[in-house]
Amino acid sequence: MKVQIRDRDALLSLPLRNLRSYLKYRSWKDEGQWGKRPASFYTFERGSQRWSVVVPYKDTSPGYAERMAEAVTALAEVEERSQLDVFYDISEACYDVVRMHPSKTVNASEAPLSLNQGAGLLKDARSMFAAAARAVEKPQSIYRGPFSSQVSDYLSLVRPLRSFGMGQSLTLYSPLFLQQPTLHEGRGDALAPFPRRAIRKLSEALEHTDKAIEESLKKDSLEPFQDAVPYGVSANLCDSLAALTAQWNGIVIHVSWSEERLSNVEPRRFQFTIHSAEMLAEAAAQFRSTEPFLDETVVAWVVKLEREPEEFDGRAGIYCVRNGKPLRMNVVFEAPSFKAVIRAFDERRPISLDGDIYRAGNGYELRRPRNLSLIMHE
Repeated sequence: MKVQIRDRDALLSLPLRNLRSYLKYRSWKDEGQWGKRPASFYTFERGSQRWSVVVPYKDTSPGYAERMAEAVTALAEVEERSQLDVFYDISEACYDVVRMHPSKTVNASEAPLSLNQGAGLLKDARSMFAAAARAVEKPQSIYRGPFSSQVSDYLSLVRPLRSFGMGQSLTLYSPLFLQQPTLHEGRGDALAPFPRRAIRKLSEALEHTDKAIEESLKKDSLEPFQDAVPYGVSANLCDSLAALTAQWNGIVIHVSWSEERLSNVEPRRFQFTIHSAEMLAEAAAQFRSTEPFLDETVVAWVVKLEREPEEFDGRAGIYCVRNGKPLRMNVVFEAPSFKAVIRAFDERRPISLDGDIYRAGNGYELRRPRNLSLIMHE
């Protein structure tokens, strides 16, 4: 069925920058100014046929909507596609685009998304984008606390396709900026705008998540997920991807790049099954169980010295109560603390100290012990 775009408000919403980029990358020829009028004239030839499009210099020019309608009509004829498809492609010409939909084809007659479904999809998609954006700043296994201003500003610019909520899919536009000239960039180009780096990191993280699932099944271990952390895989990303996959009983994610700013990274298609969702949830739980707790303050008792006091080398065992549960940890103290540690052990006095708590095998370690002090009995 052929659909013609006649909605004036929709046509007025088409940005000039997008249309120019769209024409440029589809080999339309810029013939320069259209006479003395404030507009450019573009042409395209194929065989004996010739099409032309007039692009105003300003979106406030009289007849702007009509010119956009003429452009959409001409492009649809040249490309032998529907005007609606061309309209959406022009709309997203200056955006990197992430499309998500169920693995199984959904009938057009299926009911629109409910309020809860739509809110859930947007929430989980936001979490996935946020995890990728935070990995641009610093890859780590789990993220807690508020976003940086850079990540928060970026998320405020990502937007869904206008028709979101009308069907079983979600398309998100990630903007690009004109702060740098158009160029052909590779995976390692740190000078790319932050939005481009965020989507590239998302693509990279999805690629390595897919590989981690395959490797984990082969090895019967979740260790491949830990190996993928430098590529943007985290508990946050696994959780959000698991939720999206579960809601749709399997998900397909397409990542494509703006024609305004090309990329050496090819457009990608990723697919995750409902069985993947189970493993992703396990990986997220594993990340959390091994997550270090940084800058913790503990009150503890020194219950073991690895060597006699006269030969003490800093290795000791301490006991504390954390979150209502007893916890024993190994510590390696620095030389300036040796006397205080030995005294605490001999006199059975509690100590207060700061450190970073890490899981080590079946137990725990307190690393970088600092600010140690003896707690005097009252």
